[in-house]
Amino acid sequence: MKINVALFLLIFLLILPINAVAGDKPDVGYSIVIDVPRYSLTLMDGEVPLKTYPIAVGKPAAQTPTGSYSIINKAVNPTWHPNSRNPVPPGPANPLGIRWLGFYGGYGIHGNNDPSSIGKSISLGCIRMYNYDVSELYSVVGIGIPVEVVYGNLIETFGEEAVVAYRDIYSKEKGFRDKILEQLTAAGILEKIPEKKLENMFLALRNGKVAFAENWILTVNGEFLTSDTIYDRTMIFVNCDSLNEFFGISIEWNDAALTGRLMGRPISAVRRDGKLYASIADVAAMLGGRLWARVSIEELNYEINFAKLDGRFLTSDVGNFKVNPDMDLSLLKPEKQGRVNLASLEEEGFTCQIHSKYGYIEIMHNLP
Repeated sequence: MKINVALFLLIFLLILPINAVAGDKPDVGYSIVIDVPRYSLTLMDGEVPLKTYPIAVGKPAAQTPTGSYSIINKAVNPTWHPNSRNPVPPGPANPLGIRWLGFYGGYGIHGNNDPSSIGKSISLGCIRMYNYDVSELYSVVGIGIPVEVVYGNLIETFGEEAVVAYRDIYSKEKGFRDKILEQLTAAGILEKIPEKKLENMFLALRNGKVAFAENWILTVNGEFLTSDTIYDRTMIFVNCDSLNEFFGISIEWNDAALTGRLMGRPISAVRRDGKLYASIADVAAMLGGRLWARVSIEELNYEINFAKLDGRFLTSDVGNFKVNPDMDLSLLKPEKQGRVNLASLEEEGFTCQIHSKYGYIEIMHNLP
């Protein structure tokens, strides 16, 4: 779950003024890859992924077409022209949102007027994005940029930790169950999963992606983080290396108290095989957010929107995340009060990037 923040910011800042002058000429080396079952759109620079965005795709009765295309038209505040209705002008009733990038016939990449639809197969075949994401993408890519729409590999292996299977939303994969079992066997995981749990996982796969693993797994905002966990029948402990890296925190072992420590406060923790594990319930109590579980498949989900400052956890007090995120300015500038959006933060001397796929905002001090 690593993000190439510095590279994307550099390219974004360099490309934007070029596009403003040069218009909609193709940007050499840039392309878009849309992976339908993963509900993802990735901006590429050659073979290098710069940033991945969450999307909504076509429902099974109106599938998003796969194939090789290119951006053929662009529009700011587009008007929607449904087949059997009058045109819908820009505004809150327009499902196209605030930007349009057409790539094939009447199909395009656009914003939305229903943020809760992102991450679902719900559209008439177009690609929906959060409005701030499609605005960012719009500013970077021009007419002629290649667009590859794929129905990607439905199975992803995380070493010996887990095999993640994505829902076959268009029922295209033949022998899907057998392929998952083959991957689990190759990873040495199949024999470690009880039969009842395995069957529950295949049932859950009908409704969404599932991480097949021996242990309890932790997802953050729907994305697999780790299965390196310990369950002692009272609480779930999670590998601290994974938590520290993702959240930008530092959980440490306190030899005197024989427990963990985070942000100057004690948390339940254990050491095993040279690694430190912390109670995810204690971590969530400090960072904020909400934990919920799918007990039948031993999956723990952590929902949290948060901000990092220069790579370190800052706050989970982030409002309106899916539309126009805001936060308390005094966290960054103690002499100033009130909640501000990201545009206002940039006026205060910060650079902000929203990583909507993972649920957080990266804030950095601008260089002098």
